[in-house]
Amino acid sequence: MNAPAARPWYREPMLWLTIAIPLLTIPAGLATWYIAAHGGGSDAVGDEVRRIGQMQTADVRPDSAAARLGLSAQAEVRAGRTRVQIVLSDSGDVGALTLELRHAADAALDQVVSLEALGEGRFAAPVDALGSGAWNARLVSSDGWRLSGRLQTGAAAFALVPAVGAG
Repeated sequence: MNAPAARPWYREPMLWLTIAIPLLTIPAGLATWYIAAHGGGSDAVGDEVRRIGQMQTADVRPDSAAARLGLSAQAEVRAGRTRVQIVLSDSGDVGALTLELRHAADAALDQVVSLEALGEGRFAAPVDALGSGAWNARLVSSDGWRLSGRLQTGAAAFALVPAVGAG
């Protein structure tokens, strides 16, 4: 009985497997490091969060204040998405208003605009063309309350409401 002929070392698949796996972890590790260092690290929301252990907590007092006041608003994007107009449910003294438009996927497109009072609970401001994609919107008052909403792709109007109930 003849013994099978031995294969040369470079034709042995198990040898290449034991060499390839450790070698491929180097570029995979570098890619992971690059993504972690350059592509992330920021929160998806603009709120300051407090991290304790594995728990994150955000300050919801401005949302609760808006809920206690019974505030809500309707926002409308006009004329090729270059002007936003907001109608507030309570036309009392609301202080200075700022509208934060945060793009859901690209932070470079985020906008923050100061709204001009038009009277009778109406406010407006020019905005840069919004383009496509969904936008998270927050109406923030200098009086310490805020309303939140979402502008979907192609929509011309959206509601702004407190993110939490009165508490």
